[in-house]
Amino acid sequence: MFRDGPERLLVFRVGVERFGVALAAVREVVDSPQVQPLPDAASSLLGVATVRGELIPLYDARAVLDLETARVAPGAALVFVADGRRVALAIDDVFDPVLVEEHELRPMPGTGAADGIILGLIRRGGDLVALLDDTALLDTMLAAAGATGNDAI
Repeated sequence: MFRDGPERLLVFRVGVERFGVALAAVREVVDSPQVQPLPDAASSLLGVATVRGELIPLYDARAVLDLETARVAPGAALVFVADGRRVALAIDDVFDPVLVEEHELRPMPGTGAADGIILGLIRRGGDLVALLDDTALLDTMLAAAGATGNDAI
């Protein structure tokens, strides 16, 4: 990230928190898809959803990012491609992309279970946006699926 200058981030909301991920890492944003739960799935896996005729696993951003907010029906989903397959992250809302310079990134205070996923914080107006490492985010989602035997999705 920031190898060739400013980075375009897609900003989204989960609960009251705002997060940003490299726009180039997001394949598409879709309205909240209908979810079919899977038996014995990891707590971070909401189930599977049909997006453009393809079944894709849909992960709960609250569980993946270790957020202590009440689970609500997702308002949208970010679709990524990982290891040649599509996966989605359920979020509450999505905002317009923003352009961020490397010097705007501030260190993340404290530690938490999302260590390694959160690279730092960016201030946008009165809001703080946690910048996510898209590779670590996808690795965390795929590891959860593999741990429960649902890696064939």
